[in-house]
Amino acid sequence: MEMTNAQRLILSNQYKMMTMLDPTNAERYRRLQTIIERGYGLQMRELDREFGELTEETCRTIIDIMEMYHALHVSWTNLKDTQAIDERRVTFLGV
Repeated sequence: MEMTNAQRLILSNQYKMMTMLDPTNAERYRRLQTIIERGYGLQMRELDREFGELTEETCRTIIDIMEMYHALHVSWTNLKDTQAIDERRVTFLGV
């Protein structure tokens, strides 16, 4: 991961703030801050691992599923008798 000195400074400051905001993970943020400040190239690759990337096909599948749940919920709300189907069956429960 290539970063300018300015980018490293900004990221270092963000890790410092995260240390204060999230004491449970403070040690991890301090370690990442040290890696950034000292420019440890090999360890900087750890930062890349936190950024995942989905393929276009996976993104399209997710969008299709979300649209399906939206259509199911709209259809359910348009029913005269919504008691016949439990709302949880037409509501997306994922994160």
